[in-house]
Amino acid sequence: MLHLDFSPTPISKLDYYSRKLECNILCKRDDLFAEAGGGSKARMLQYILAEVNPSNCDVLVTAGGPCSNFNRACALMCAKLGVPMHLVEYTDMPEEFDSSLNYYLCNLAGIRKTRCKKTDVPSTIKQVLDSYQGQKVKLVYGGGKSLEGIYAYYDAVAELSKQIESIDHLFITCGTGTTLTGVCAGMKKYYPNACVHAISVARTYDVEKSTLDDDMNILNTYLKTSFDFSNMSFYEDYLCGGYDLTSPELLISIKDCISNEGMLIDPIYTGKTFWGMTEIIKNNKEIYRGKNVVFWNTGGLFNLLSSK
Repeated sequence: MLHLDFSPTPISKLDYYSRKLECNILCKRDDLFAEAGGGSKARMLQYILAEVNPSNCDVLVTAGGPCSNFNRACALMCAKLGVPMHLVEYTDMPEEFDSSLNYYLCNLAGIRKTRCKKTDVPSTIKQVLDSYQGQKVKLVYGGGKSLEGIYAYYDAVAELSKQIESIDHLFITCGTGTTLTGVCAGMKKYYPNACVHAISVARTYDVEKSTLDDDMNILNTYLKTSFDFSNMSFYEDYLCGGYDLTSPELLISIKDCISNEGMLIDPIYTGKTFWGMTEIIKNNKEIYRGKNVVFWNTGGLFNLLSSK
């Protein structure tokens, strides 16, 4: 699949937690992805926007909430590509826009915008698309949920396989499921004996399962493969009550990581995954002792900075 040029993200050794938890913990640093402010959404957009340019696109339309990492990454990529972006920004709590650094960066990138309530997103997108009648418009699903977004993380595991020879366990965030689907498929191919541990930050498994299955079917149809989620364990114990909610234990874990590793994790996405990983390993030391463990840091710096 075509994608824009980008450099592989680095691997870091987490020495403090390796000693503390008695296993070899490495981190795939997609928080340091070089484009569009970093993170998983920036990686996805290298594939989603691979063929977008001013000659074939007059405006790109997408939708997202106040704190969306995808909105920020898409706005910065559109600015780089010279393509205007129109954001359908939805919320039932307008005050969230005031504190979001992701939204601040969207505005610095010069986006066009139309605000609506969450229940009005489909009709508002239609109105925006109608307003560009006769122009070349690309509609991108919010959050990067697409074949290209899924494939980006299938391909990311190929990148990982050139950096780490052996992996026993991999921990990654599950939000909408796009990243997780690509990673599970990629791990099946490149690390067939590894276990993928998905820490949910938004939904319980009974809600998430149909979306994951649909995404895997999309990827399998494209690749002509039969990947599944048999290598995955799904955890909903670290939701803290729901998306963007926190707990004292989560905040302690974030501070512990930053103060001992100097690695930034955020309270919405990677912080919950890191907290989940350390608790799971701590409570099952005999299983993990001496094993090679990877934590995939998918980013979230601007969510962290927006929380204060």
